[in-house]
Amino acid sequence: MIVCVVVAAKRLKDFVVGLTNVDPAVTAPVYKQYLHVQHNGTLAPQATANLTVPLSMEMFRYVIVQNQFSHNETMCVADVQVYASGM
Repeated sequence: MIVCVVVAAKRLKDFVVGLTNVDPAVTAPVYKQYLHVQHNGTLAPQATANLTVPLSMEMFRYVIVQNQFSHNETMCVADVQVYASGM
């Protein structure tokens, strides 16, 4: 499995962490068209969310943190860590 750890700098609500090989600087990520996991609800400032993406043998180059519902809202993330677990 792939574990993504997100630490909020400000309150985060209903966000998605995704993995892709498509360069977001070239092609903007389209919500849910990449391997992703959702965090439903509110994450308080300085709180940590551990999100587990199903096991994939594919390697990914880019991590996407994106709002689920409001794509015009600004997000402020203090830290994002991604690592493989149990491989």
